[in-house]
Amino acid sequence: MKFLSMLMLMALPAFVNAQPVVAVVNASNTSTLSPDDVRNIFLGKLRKFPNGGTAIPIEVAGDDSSLNADFDKKVLKKDPAQVRAYWAQMVFTGRATPPKQVGSTEELLNLVEKNPNVIGYTYAEGNNAGKVKAVPLN
Repeated sequence: MKFLSMLMLMALPAFVNAQPVVAVVNASNTSTLSPDDVRNIFLGKLRKFPNGGTAIPIEVAGDDSSLNADFDKKVLKKDPAQVRAYWAQMVFTGRATPPKQVGSTEELLNLVEKNPNVIGYTYAEGNNAGKVKAVPLN
């Protein structure tokens, strides 16, 4: 019985983070974004939305958060350590700066709602429905 309980506890994180990560943009943003567009914006390789507007990537602070780790793995196709190393190199060479960081998902969503140039990401559930536009990343 103990073995079964331990097995269930080990599987729990897979269920906790089962919801998809989505990019969020201002409701007025008319760009059609692909997962590659989002990846390139968050890696500093693309600085504009497909509609021509400046793209300002913002993420919630916390390298070890499950949201950031899920985004890194699923969208950037890197683990968190690889993302840190990537940005260290980009900053050192002066080629790009990492996404700005905010303290909470609420703060991120409020910035996206107020500024058509901001792009962020969150879990699909609870993304200020109607105030921001969710962009599926799969």
